[in-house]
Amino acid sequence: MKKTLLFTSLMCAGLSMSALAAAPALMPYPAKLSQQQGYFSLPATLGFSVSQMGDARLALLKQQLQQSLNTQLVDNNQAASLQIHVKQSANADYPALGDDESYSLKINSQGIRIDAATELGALRAAQTLRQLAFEHQGKLPFVSIQDSPRFPWRGLMIDSARHFMPLDAIYRQLDGMASAKLNVFHWHLTDDQGWRLESKTYPKLQELASDGLYYTQDDIRKVVDYARQLGIRVVPEFDVPGHASAIATAYPELISLPGPYQLERHWGVFEPLLDPSNPKVYTFIDAMVGEIASLFPDPYLHIGGDEINPKQWQQSESVAAYMTEHKLADHHELHTHFNAKVQKILARHGKKMMGWDEIFHPDLPKDIMIQSWQGLDSLAQTAMAGYQGLLSTGFYIDQPQKTAYHYRNEPIPANDFVAPKISNDTQWQQWQFEMPRLKGSAVKGEFVIFTQADGSRQGYIQVNKQQTRMLKDIETLGSLTRFWLDTWMGPMQFEVSLNSTKSLDGRILIGNSPYSVRGKQLGSGQGNNNAPQVVKPTHFEPQSADNILGGEATIWSEIITGENLDLRIWPRLYAIAERFWSAKTLTDKDEMYRRLAVMHEYGTKVGLAYADQQQAGFASLVSKGADLSPLYTLAEIVEQAQYYTRHHIKFQADAYHHGERLDRFVDFLPAESLALVALDRTISQVKPTDNTALSKVDETLSTWQQQLPAMRELVNTNSELLPLAPVVTDIEQTLQLSRQLVANCRNSAINQAEGETLRNQLWQLAEVRQEMVIGLAHSTERLLERCSN
Repeated sequence: MKKTLLFTSLMCAGLSMSALAAAPALMPYPAKLSQQQGYFSLPATLGFSVSQMGDARLALLKQQLQQSLNTQLVDNNQAASLQIHVKQSANADYPALGDDESYSLKINSQGIRIDAATELGALRAAQTLRQLAFEHQGKLPFVSIQDSPRFPWRGLMIDSARHFMPLDAIYRQLDGMASAKLNVFHWHLTDDQGWRLESKTYPKLQELASDGLYYTQDDIRKVVDYARQLGIRVVPEFDVPGHASAIATAYPELISLPGPYQLERHWGVFEPLLDPSNPKVYTFIDAMVGEIASLFPDPYLHIGGDEINPKQWQQSESVAAYMTEHKLADHHELHTHFNAKVQKILARHGKKMMGWDEIFHPDLPKDIMIQSWQGLDSLAQTAMAGYQGLLSTGFYIDQPQKTAYHYRNEPIPANDFVAPKISNDTQWQQWQFEMPRLKGSAVKGEFVIFTQADGSRQGYIQVNKQQTRMLKDIETLGSLTRFWLDTWMGPMQFEVSLNSTKSLDGRILIGNSPYSVRGKQLGSGQGNNNAPQVVKPTHFEPQSADNILGGEATIWSEIITGENLDLRIWPRLYAIAERFWSAKTLTDKDEMYRRLAVMHEYGTKVGLAYADQQQAGFASLVSKGADLSPLYTLAEIVEQAQYYTRHHIKFQADAYHHGERLDRFVDFLPAESLALVALDRTISQVKPTDNTALSKVDETLSTWQQQLPAMRELVNTNSELLPLAPVVTDIEQTLQLSRQLVANCRNSAINQAEGETLRNQLWQLAEVRQEMVIGLAHSTERLLERCSN
């Protein structure tokens, strides 16, 4: 059984009900849309005319529209009810950064008309038309749309190096990208765990460092051509000088220390580095860039350049001598020197250098592109120095995160810092905190909270010595103080007791995953006397915003395979695509989720396989012919542990490697439960003793509770599911607490003592288990707050 979900309970707080009912569920949402009364009914046969479009693109476009409109398109220039007018002559060549993608789409009683300056604009308009046709089934609302993208670079990076991604999976993602108006496919092809690009000049790369899983040059040409037809550029990534274990396996003579080397089977950052003192390294790079340039027409070539472990350079006598000869003080200067030489090689082949934050240096030409995984501070520095940049921090979709978190992630720094107000009556507390992680160093920082005489509060925080950020929604919950901010890890929510001057108690939620926190008070007081100085963050110069060209979502594949790739990416990539395409002011998360629920259905119609992947994954865990409904219910109640919690759990268990199984129940969960999103929306409307919203909440809880016997039976009778038995027991307890809370809330508000007891129980039920979190426990805690005094 394939289960699909529509969440009609999601409402848009920013629009009236009549406006909401009329707003098309488009994503990305157009820049300007007006809707009139009436519909154009789609006939079985529709006259079709197109001007100025190349044959290959026209054939693909016609196929897509016939499928989406469910009608036969017949070429008829004289009496066409679907007209597409492209102003420029057919440009079937490769798309370029900054091409005009604007379009207008008008639907009225005479039919459908698309006008665009270029073929790319017509392609983007067709995607809007397809979405309208899906939502309205057989008839199209009368609309007038004027649309163009906010950013020219709107990308998705897929890592085919750690786990090889089959070609059919790549083609599917290109179709999905086109449906979301994304226009750059960044293809990560080399890393420590594999070389996935056929080389004619250095064949041992694929022979010894690919496990036989690589793309032939013919494969790549076909992918690039198909992407071109969709109006998508393809940017390859060839990692140098680090992430080089695959190169070391095939050609150890290019590495800074002698081997032998072998392909890495674990995940992480490893030691092999190309030897900058060896002329053969530059011969190798020159040959590889030449081959890559013959396959990928895009002007940009991504060199990686990140996560350099300098150990080999520091131990190499030849590298030390080379640094002395060239007066290079440390490995940072050596890295910049190496990048400058690589940039010149790229330039000889007509390529522009692109890389991660670490390649940034003012000695490099201004035409390089910096992709930021280190965050807005780094991106702002790049842009203000005159370099073009992209944001990827906050769009790491290999992390299971709430779509709302990605949707809040704005590529242009906001300059939204508000200085603290300190009067004679202002109370302040300053705290130091430390949050241990399961892998890597602890997250550390300081925060300060100012409380005014009227009870209003402001707060500021520095995390890992980054720039000061403002705390959001500081509130008191019984004995706890809660506040949050978005970080590179995801939304970081503090729920801590500040009543003791000696220690900090409570927890920090990174997404849905609880982490312990420890700390101490650094000081407290009233007024300006000894009040902590809040360091204002660097002001982002608005004139530098033009240097930020957009962003890329990234899907690293340590715990992702072709069997669940679609499930990890979609449908939330539609919301990220909206952040890149649509107006900055489009921020209402409830309205976003309303439309995302429709896109969840739509994505399967354009060929994305996330529903099929989940169904196949669930079916593989049970006996043939078993009813999968209980597993779908389970998947509504639990979620993957968010951030990189799953990765870190595997690391602690010595299972963070290529041989780890990725076919358990948790591997076939989506990034978030849209059923819980819908429940939380209803909970936000709950008031004590008001039965309307409470009844809706209880109806959902009751439906889930009725599935418990079947869920327990399925888990207990299938060995692959048996480890989930304790989770099901905890779900049963969570549902009991939730329904009891609903019953109590119908009668009266919950007092503080009852609330504290219930909160402690829910915190225990929300602990990570089997790499999952019972998301319902978090929802029930929200219900507790709505029902409390």
